[in-house]
Amino acid sequence: MKKLSKMRLLRIYFSITIFMFVFVSLNAQKTHDSNTKKNNLLNKITDITSRVREVTVKDTTKGFSAPLKIDTAYANIIHAANLEPLRDENGLLVLEPEWTPFSNDVTFRDTIIFEPIFLPVVFDGNILPSKLDFLPKDVSSAQSKDFHLISPDSTFAPILDRVEHTENMRRMYYMNNPQKVRLNALTFKGSPVIREEVVEAKNPFKELISADNAVDFNRPEIEKVQIRSVYWIKNGEHVLQLSQNNFSDNWGSDNNFNLYSNQKFTFNYKKKKVSFNNLIEWRLNLQQTPADSVNSVNIIDDYLRTYSTFSIDAFKKWSYSSNLEMKTPLLNKYKVNDVNKKKQRAIFSPFELNLGVGMRYASETTSKVDKYRKFKISADLSVLSLNYKYVGDEGVDVTMFGVEKNYKDKLDYGSTFNVNLSYNRNRYTSFTSRIKYFTNYEKIYVECENAFNFALNRYLSTTLYLYVKYDDGVPPSKKDDKWGYFMYNEMLRFGLTYTW
Repeated sequence: MKKLSKMRLLRIYFSITIFMFVFVSLNAQKTHDSNTKKNNLLNKITDITSRVREVTVKDTTKGFSAPLKIDTAYANIIHAANLEPLRDENGLLVLEPEWTPFSNDVTFRDTIIFEPIFLPVVFDGNILPSKLDFLPKDVSSAQSKDFHLISPDSTFAPILDRVEHTENMRRMYYMNNPQKVRLNALTFKGSPVIREEVVEAKNPFKELISADNAVDFNRPEIEKVQIRSVYWIKNGEHVLQLSQNNFSDNWGSDNNFNLYSNQKFTFNYKKKKVSFNNLIEWRLNLQQTPADSVNSVNIIDDYLRTYSTFSIDAFKKWSYSSNLEMKTPLLNKYKVNDVNKKKQRAIFSPFELNLGVGMRYASETTSKVDKYRKFKISADLSVLSLNYKYVGDEGVDVTMFGVEKNYKDKLDYGSTFNVNLSYNRNRYTSFTSRIKYFTNYEKIYVECENAFNFALNRYLSTTLYLYVKYDDGVPPSKKDDKWGYFMYNEMLRFGLTYTW
């Protein structure tokens, strides 16, 4: 039994030894085959890399064909070789250490890998290069090396050179082969553009801070009104002023009470170059004095006056114009203590009409410091003018108005000049003046009206008034010994004033 058991152990030992020998031999063979296969695969990958580079260089030299995706070409070659690339322990591809499959111009955005130089050529109209230089280059300076604080290789210079190289190749292509260029940059106008959508990071504190109920704002409904142009401008000025004088018996003067009323209305029209200005004025000055035993009320001044101007703009502040002025008293006027009650004035006695054609100058200036400080002037220069006077009442002496005896009217031809100016120093002080000059080149008629206004407020004011007139058309018998052909009227008034 002992002999048999020894034989059995010996057989087992030899079996194990033979098995270990066979196992080691097979493992060595397998390792040798694996290394051989690995070396063959590396050689295949190196060949594939060279083939990819050859394809890229070959397509680049051909010109501008359709875009070539390098990753697709690489995958196709590997698939055609029926090889499975090697991977390391982390599962990454094992490639040639010094091989860089993609240049700096290749992007991985949206998983698209493209070479800009292979894109279709689009004609953008840029024929000349961006760095076109007509100046001759200095050979000595060209040979000298430029000094740089930072190496150009560490900047964007290589990328910019690559872009410039691509643009030059495209430019040369569509200059040499215009029949092959089928795209134009002008046709892309209005085309949709894919825009990026930026996803905002979620803020967990935003909902915590937000209000529970949002405040709603409703826009009110406003009725639309069409604004119409206003061509007519209407203004008015109303003055009612009083003055009273009371003297003692030994003063040597008579007591009197004066009432002055002046009503003005203006209607002005302006549209483009056409202007039509109208003024209607009624003035009345009454006096009551115990010294006048015949008349209870004596009329100092009374007339109704209208002045109209029609003009068409010519140049700057000048315009072609025609003007018409009419004036007549409305009430009868008598001398003080005249027992015979001989009329000095009556309605349409006299009636004065002046018509002229010429040029008009108008200007208005407003101060930049004070908006109430204004200066306004208008002048009507009527070189051709006629002046007509009519005395209709037989009880009025016609010679007082330059009309010959036994006649009722008079017509003169000549020239008329009307000047109106106003100056507002401030909101409460103003000065107005009106000058009229008429001549038939034998005699002249001049009237000048001036008023200084001092406003206490919107309704109360004080006025210093001076009216001067000169008329040498009256007969010498009516000439005053002291003033000659001059006449004047001066008043100081206080009362109510309202303008709108």
